[in-house]
Amino acid sequence: MKGWIELMCDSFPADGIPPEYYELIVKQNLPATGGHEEIIRMYYGELDSEEEGDPYPPHFLRFATAKYNYAARVFYEEYLYDDKGQVMFIYALTPDVNLSELRPYELRMWFDGKRLLRFNAKKYVEPLTYLDITTLKKGIFKDEVTGKEIPEKFREETDRCRQAAQRYLKLFNSIDNR
Repeated sequence: MKGWIELMCDSFPADGIPPEYYELIVKQNLPATGGHEEIIRMYYGELDSEEEGDPYPPHFLRFATAKYNYAARVFYEEYLYDDKGQVMFIYALTPDVNLSELRPYELRMWFDGKRLLRFNAKKYVEPLTYLDITTLKKGIFKDEVTGKEIPEKFREETDRCRQAAQRYLKLFNSIDNR
């Protein structure tokens, strides 16, 4: 999926393939936390059309990313979907697992339909300074748990991610079905 996205290029046809995604950017000033920016990208695939040669065949949400902040806390999420709209994989880079330590975690969840196949959580181990998404992605994370069940410590944040996966699917469908 990432390789396909990397091929997308604004200078197409000189380079790569044409970009095909929806992007929503929200900028606002939130009470007590200040400036907030959220960037959501939704990459889509095409389904077979009932009409041959249909210039606008039906789409499905293939992959969504969300990058946002609340005050100095930064978040990044990825959602991979099958062509029926079921989430297959969720990745979340979040500081909200344990608010008392404010240490970022990487959470990964693999699904078969609604059934969780595997869960993995990694904790950021480097000293905390102001962190942006790029710094965090290059940081050192240490495995904390891997298994077929989600421990209670991670449940609130993983539930939020699963709900977000459904909200992004609904958002995509409302845009695509316009």
